[in-house]
Amino acid sequence: MSGPVPPPAAFGAFELRAMAALLAQGRTLCAASLLLTAVALVGLFVSDWRAPLWLAAAAGALQLYYAVRVDFDARLLQALAARAETDADGGVARLDAALAALGLRKPGAVARDWPARWRGARALLRKQAGLVILQSAALLAALGNA
Repeated sequence: MSGPVPPPAAFGAFELRAMAALLAQGRTLCAASLLLTAVALVGLFVSDWRAPLWLAAAAGALQLYYAVRVDFDARLLQALAARAETDADGGVARLDAALAALGLRKPGAVARDWPARWRGARALLRKQAGLVILQSAALLAALGNA
């Protein structure tokens, strides 16, 4: 019986690119959500059953927030991967300094390791996907009540 696979000892360009590729899937989710949001908004103008349509539109707006966050992370990881071989820590210090300089991270915040950052990024992607599923379910409910 095998246990959980331990994380790699070092995080290099390959790991950064792999995570960026996973997060890039959020762009497809965003495109699908924008289409579902458009359908919900059109439905609000032509339908009497509004609650599921409002839910689908609201979920689409919230999904857009997560899409921006996920895409930002994906692009940061791609940029770090381009220079990961020159940074002993895989770019963690460079990333934290850049985020602090932009006001996106508290200057005195505790540094997180890569596994913690992966968990956070995947959680954002899961929330984005969950909202797209919620949108789909709300639109199906609206069609069922039409």
